[in-house]
Amino acid sequence: MCLPDAWTRPSKATAYYVFVEVLANAHKHARASSVRVSVTTTTHALHLEIVDDGIGGASEPASGGLTGLRDRVEALSGTLLVDSASGQGTRIAAVIPQRHPRP
Repeated sequence: MCLPDAWTRPSKATAYYVFVEVLANAHKHARASSVRVSVTTTTHALHLEIVDDGIGGASEPASGGLTGLRDRVEALSGTLLVDSASGQGTRIAAVIPQRHPRP
């Protein structure tokens, strides 16, 4: 995934970490036979959706990887959706702003 130079380093890094962590989770935990990745950009945000056909049931414990991803995305004023009903696979959707508000 290559993002234009106009994207901030934190936004690029966050997109990378979401992508890598979710794929690693699908491989390690979901027992998925397939994973579909969709990436689109608008002038203001990157939209990343990763869907697997695994066992579902992903959770966000306080010290877990998904919680860390949520923290990263929300720190940039983005959103992270985790949809993972048991037995129905997992869908992770992130919207990562191109630029984030300064503190």
